[in-house]
Amino acid sequence: MYYKFFVEYQVKPSFLSVKAGDCVVIKSQSYHSSSQNIQDYWIGRVIYCIGGARDPSSWTLFQVINIDNGEVKIINADTVKMILMPKKVDLLNN
Repeated sequence: MYYKFFVEYQVKPSFLSVKAGDCVVIKSQSYHSSSQNIQDYWIGRVIYCIGGARDPSSWTLFQVINIDNGEVKIINADTVKMILMPKKVDLLNN
């Protein structure tokens, strides 16, 4: 009897690729009104990446600055929905 094993490849969540200096889209908490479910997104720049207890190289929290009002927040990594602009790499000084 032969068994076929299929490995399901999932797309890597975008927050795993985030680095300090990246501009990212962040999902705010959902607001529920009587007529609709409103989801709010905002753009922030990552200041610092905080690793988890089990794997320090796997980010669980980010310290970000809101580019609209300058507010600094610490957010859960899974609220990052996409990387808009990665940090520019200066090839001359690295």
